[in-house]
Amino acid sequence: MKKKAILQSLLLATGSFVGGMTLGLLLTPTNGRQNRMWISEHAAELAEWAEDRRRNAEHKGQLKLRHIRRNVHEGLSHHIPDLYEATEDLDIKR
Repeated sequence: MKKKAILQSLLLATGSFVGGMTLGLLLTPTNGRQNRMWISEHAAELAEWAEDRRRNAEHKGQLKLRHIRRNVHEGLSHHIPDLYEATEDLDIKR
């Protein structure tokens, strides 16, 4: 039930946003060509901003993953002995 309410709220917000943008563009004192140019310029800025955020998130994720890998490796090597070193002094003959 909660998911349905969240989805309805999201759809209402999206519909309201699109409707508001459409109404705003229809009521602006500028002509259609100027509006399209304005939208194109700002869409490019938005795409650049989103790409910058994506790269930043990817970089942070890679750093975090390296940190986790290092901690796991150090934890395993600290608590689990190297079997080659542990058995090199054993005299095993068959």
